[in-house]
Amino acid sequence: LKRIRGDPHNKADRRCRDLMATYSDGTHSNRRDFGGGAKKHGANATVVSEARKRRTLGLLTAMMILGSTLDPSSPFAARRKANSELLESSPSRYQKTLPQKFPRPLSGWESRVLNEKSQGSQLVEVPMYPCQGSYCIEYELEGKSFRGVLDTGSPFLILDGTACSSRWGCYKGQGESAGLEDTYERYASQEGNVAWKRGRLKVGKEDMEKKHIGEFVFGVFNEVEGKGGDGAALVGLVKEANKDIRPSFLQQTNFRALRFDFIDKKFSLSSRSLISRTKDAVKVVDVRKMGSPVKHYISRVDTLRINGEQIRSNLPIYAMVDTGTTGMYISDTLFWDVFKQAKGFRNCQVDLKTEKGHNKPLFASRPDPNFLVFPVNIPWLDERKAHLLVLGLAFLEGSELTFDVDDGRIDIKTRGRV
Repeated sequence: LKRIRGDPHNKADRRCRDLMATYSDGTHSNRRDFGGGAKKHGANATVVSEARKRRTLGLLTAMMILGSTLDPSSPFAARRKANSELLESSPSRYQKTLPQKFPRPLSGWESRVLNEKSQGSQLVEVPMYPCQGSYCIEYELEGKSFRGVLDTGSPFLILDGTACSSRWGCYKGQGESAGLEDTYERYASQEGNVAWKRGRLKVGKEDMEKKHIGEFVFGVFNEVEGKGGDGAALVGLVKEANKDIRPSFLQQTNFRALRFDFIDKKFSLSSRSLISRTKDAVKVVDVRKMGSPVKHYISRVDTLRINGEQIRSNLPIYAMVDTGTTGMYISDTLFWDVFKQAKGFRNCQVDLKTEKGHNKPLFASRPDPNFLVFPVNIPWLDERKAHLLVLGLAFLEGSELTFDVDDGRIDIKTRGRV
């Protein structure tokens, strides 16, 4: 608009005025047309075609809008500024947000996990040591020291808040509420009501610099029914769980691989794969399809031998690798069938099927005091369709056990064993 009212000697200004005049009566009432050629007007004045009118009107409209948008004082510019301010003040209305798997109070750790996943590789290696038939690490929650059993059979970082123990630590209300309702949790040694807290976690022993892992949701037993245990704290290492399950320990990290070195007594967490793609590893079966609420480290069994005799079964047999167990559990139906056939358990060899169709043998025998065998009822397992073995430390001592959690692969190096 400023250009139209500009210099009368400027060719572009004159063309703009011609355009304005064209639509005053539908004819060229000026001496110059759009092409700049001279014309005489009068009785024989040429009427501009309708098509030319539309093209010219479109060009004029575009020029007017562009001029108004660039003019800070125009209503178009004012509206654009208002929209920009609205976007800045209310981004959630216009920007795509991540789906919320957990209640809003967890947004702090949720965003931290997302940020960590975009960072470079991370490796945490800490000592582990025997403790009551299991292996433990030391860690801090909100500056208070605890010990926890490294447990590949459960998902949560959980401790007993009902009693103090020199072995496991003394919980005194550390952390703040995670904004989650209490749940009832069942373990082999205990069960009861669990409150869910949130706090800062570090791992490592007292005589070394503890490694800060981050802020985590963890569980605290506030009511416990014992089953012969003494209220052990657990560092659950099952990562993947259904959406209605409380956040697992590993789910809140960028770690994708674990390693247990039972020779040098070291435990490692890695944000990168620890098993080569060319390695003939054991493949993990996702038993959530069978009804399990979490993805346990379970693989298909190719051959089961008790006391040297192969056990025949019409149903598939699976085996869970569980570092929180000492000996061996067998699902109820299979246990009593095996017990009748073998007349006791002097030794056991379990051959796990590898990705390339080979076998990875795991062996345990009676001279090992950890080799105790019991029946177990697995709530989610339909024993009309499959059987399950739970293999503990009696099968793993003297080995290097590696889990590529995200890729669902297990590697077991049985070095130093007979």
